[in-house]
Parts: sequence; C-alpha cells; structure tokens
Amino acid sequence: MLEQRVGKLEDMFGRIEQRLAGIEAELKHLPKAADYSSIHADVAEVKGRLTGIDARFSSLPTTWTLLAITFTTWGIGSGILIFALNVLRK
Repeated sequence: MLEQRVGKLEDMFGRIEQRLAGIEAELKHLPKAADYSSIHADVAEVKGRLTGIDARFSSLPTTWTLLAITFTTWGIGSGILIFALNVLRK
C-alpha cells in the first residue's frame, strides 16, 4: 500500500516538474523591468500632451475645435453640392 502511494506521489511530482519547466520557459519571454522604461517615457509624453505641459504639443484640438472643423467641412461640402446642382441644371 505504501509503495503505491509513493509511486503516485512520484508521478505527481514528475508532472509538477514538467509544468514548472514550461512556466519557466514562458517567463523567459516576458519583458524585463528595463523594457518598461521606454513605456514609461511614452506614457509621460502622452500625459504631457494631454495636460499641455510640453509647449510643442499643447495645441491638441478641443471638442469645440473638432465640432467647428466638422461643421465647416459639412458647410463647404453642401455649398459645393448646391453649386454643382445649380450648374448642372442649367
């Protein structure tokens, strides 16, 4: 009875070793702490753009600017369409 239990434990331990080896292999492919420094710099740049800290990027469009651009584009497009229809009708 004891030999069977020890045999089961040895089998289970063998499977655990295989799984741990697989986990170690996967962990080797994960980025290291040094790889996150570039991400930190990128996030800082985006934060600077959004808060307007960096003078080069402080002119991101606001909601009102985007709405003005959209309505201006629609107005010009409508004007061109109306002009084309009037010219083609004659």
